[in-house]
Amino acid sequence: MEGTISKSSKIWLLDVDVEQSAFTWISVLAFFFAAQVLFQLGQVAFLRNSRFKWHWLFLAGLFLLLSFDEFSGVHEKISAGLASQFDNTGLFYFAWAAPAGLLALLGLAAFIPFIRSFPPRLATLLMLSAAIFLFGAVGMEMVGGAMAEAGGLDSLNYRLATTVEEGAELTGVLLFVYVLLSYRETLPAAGA
Repeated sequence: MEGTISKSSKIWLLDVDVEQSAFTWISVLAFFFAAQVLFQLGQVAFLRNSRFKWHWLFLAGLFLLLSFDEFSGVHEKISAGLASQFDNTGLFYFAWAAPAGLLALLGLAAFIPFIRSFPPRLATLLMLSAAIFLFGAVGMEMVGGAMAEAGGLDSLNYRLATTVEEGAELTGVLLFVYVLLSYRETLPAAGA
């Protein structure tokens, strides 16, 4: 019947592990909004000739890419390519997660001076947002991979791990947006 939504469609729309779900749409918007605020802060940094101007723009580009990946699932395609390169079992079932986690930690280390430029409370919240996001995006993705391998993608354990994973990712991004907006409030008004 045209115009009606079946029960399985309703569940699919709420599934945190489906790229076309309502939850994914919210995540895409959160990443995109973070990219927009980062870009605005980058513009301010350029106007003030801040030593961190490129950090802001790099993060804006990164969050724009994350927004695109959230709805397109590019990381799943990368994972499939990586899976053919090594034994992707257990925690490495989703092959992209471990290399992405390593890159994220290296990037975080490179951004320590940038993070330390924030007021102490915001720097702490910034690190907390990164930790929560990486716990979900990498840690729970790896745990979920082991559960998917053991019981399949429809197993309750995998579905619960995915819910925790996606929830942690979104929580980390929303906390990051809060930090950015709070930081923006600490900047002197234009022309002051």
